[in-house]
Amino acid sequence: MKLLTNKEYVTKTNNWYAPLSEFWEKYKSIYAAKLMDKSSSAGDWSGYIVQRMGKKVYAIGFSQENNYPGDGFTFYTMEVPFYVGTVDEKNLIDNIELCYNQI
Repeated sequence: MKLLTNKEYVTKTNNWYAPLSEFWEKYKSIYAAKLMDKSSSAGDWSGYIVQRMGKKVYAIGFSQENNYPGDGFTFYTMEVPFYVGTVDEKNLIDNIELCYNQI
């Protein structure tokens, strides 16, 4: 299994939440995910996914862009994880979000 870094995923669905949910459904190694910046009314949002590989977890930032005037969105993951931890780490999600807010 490889890290889900530097990926591009295109959906033709015009639902703002579709890119993340479809990406999560496609890759079963995603342990958690969250949209962090939903300020764009066009759905050009960003957030992070947490990928589990054994006991290790990797937090990878993503962004999605509206394909207007075409249909759907394009979902991009960052080239490198911004956080590496373990599944049993205390306050894992809090630690990830603290780091996310600094990138």
